[in-house]
Amino acid sequence: MRIAAVLLAALIGTVPAWAENRAVIVGNADYRSAPDLAGSDTMALAKALREAGFTTQQGVDLEARPLRRLLEALARADADPGARIVALNGRFLHDADETWFMGTDTNAPGPATAGVQGVPLSLVMRLMADGDPGAVLILGTDGQQMPHRPGLENGIGALAPPEGVSVVTGTPEAGARALAQFLGGATLAQAVAADRALVLLPAGAGNLRPVPPRKAGDAMADDRDAWAEAAVADSAQAYRDYLARFPQGLYAPAARERLVQIGRAPGIRNADRAAWAQAAATDTAEAYSAYLKEFPLGRHAGAARKRLAELRPGPSASAAAQPSPAAAERALDLDPVERAAIQRHLSRLGQQPGPADGVFGPRTRLAISAWQRANGLAATGHLTRSQIRVIAAQAEGLATETAARDGAWWQQTGASGDAEGLRAYLHRYPQGLHAEAARRLLSEAGTDPDPPRGDEATWRWARRQGSAAAYETYLERFPQGAHAAGARERLATLRAGIEAARREEAVLGLTPSARRLIEERLHSAGMQPGPVDGAFTDETRAALRRYQAARNLRVTGYVTQQTVSGLLADVLR
Repeated sequence: MRIAAVLLAALIGTVPAWAENRAVIVGNADYRSAPDLAGSDTMALAKALREAGFTTQQGVDLEARPLRRLLEALARADADPGARIVALNGRFLHDADETWFMGTDTNAPGPATAGVQGVPLSLVMRLMADGDPGAVLILGTDGQQMPHRPGLENGIGALAPPEGVSVVTGTPEAGARALAQFLGGATLAQAVAADRALVLLPAGAGNLRPVPPRKAGDAMADDRDAWAEAAVADSAQAYRDYLARFPQGLYAPAARERLVQIGRAPGIRNADRAAWAQAAATDTAEAYSAYLKEFPLGRHAGAARKRLAELRPGPSASAAAQPSPAAAERALDLDPVERAAIQRHLSRLGQQPGPADGVFGPRTRLAISAWQRANGLAATGHLTRSQIRVIAAQAEGLATETAARDGAWWQQTGASGDAEGLRAYLHRYPQGLHAEAARRLLSEAGTDPDPPRGDEATWRWARRQGSAAAYETYLERFPQGAHAAGARERLATLRAGIEAARREEAVLGLTPSARRLIEERLHSAGMQPGPVDGAFTDETRAALRRYQAARNLRVTGYVTQQTVSGLLADVLR
């Protein structure tokens, strides 16, 4: 592979270095032209590896060029190499000879450009091959599809690891749990056995212990292990459990910061509410000033500033009449759910606001500015209420237009019930509004929706469908087929992702009224969820899958936090 050779030459440095254990952790979740990918706290896991003695490089949502720069950590000369751990979570493309880990800026590559928009795994494995006592490459992805040109396929292809390199594949969440196991002193075989979603490629060194086991009574190692477990779970409860065990631990400040970021820090919201109630009851300028001093970004900060301007006439009132763009946006008092909805709408309109996490960082501000320029507005990077309504209306209009094209194609092809027409509809809209009906009609007629012939044709069909049912069909027909191992691996990944989503929905504890709101939203979006009665039937699950596919979310058929936030935010708006 000439491109791989050129990249290898560009990466290998000439500066000598001492022996060291090295790790590279990359979490690519927010792809511009592909569905987002769930994962775990990349930075926290990298920090835990660093505390375990590894020289660690990490990155989140890296484009191709910075991704290659990050891998320079592996290429640097080392006369006496130590252990190597590389975890790559994101999207992969492959052909018959090579698999590439793709940067987040990937845009429908072909075989000739995949090496420019991603990094070949053969190169990564060669850079790891001198690890002593060994090297572990962890590859995390899911079954969703990335657009590409003919000659490439989604996912991880056949790999030929060099001697000394062990490869583990699975979901990003399962890979993170393996890293946590390593930090506790587990062998490669023990870590893989602890999670059914993980697969160790043949010839992997199951007895390899990538991280030396901790010594008995090593409090620092206990602290590090607890932090790694919290980072894998990445939930408020996990960070609270860590702080309960290690209130003054190495990672206590980071745990408290993460709790605030996910908006569930213990006592914060209650304290905000209590301070606001006291200020409102007193209703004096001093009381509102005290509230703003304690909670400058509190949930009631906008209302406090407004009342403060009313109580302090003169220059303050004049300034309040024409606030800065930033102050005007703060006065809207947008909560995280509303902010996440805005980010999803901007992404739907072709901007790049970053992950829909409810945090307006630099990428979101740039996306807002770009949208404002495109609509002939002052590019302030901050929103007004009317602009938020316009963004929502434009995003909804785009979704409605997509649904209209779907319906028009259905009328042209499958509405008559003709088998060829039904297949034509499914070919263009495999997750479309009428996809379930088309498959049902074909099944009732005793006709396969897309009847493949032979091992290779069935495998290509299953890869194109990308569903658990499709891989199950392949394995039923060809249990010992050429791609049986790959089908089982992909089936395990899909099932693990769906099970995680099912558990996430259960944790949300949706009330009947919340379920009805979700069904009403699905109905208004044209997703055909069936009766709006608060009972999630098979029709509802199919509608959720269509909604998730249309909104660039993980397609599971279950209401994850990301899905319910988008649906309920639109309803509340």
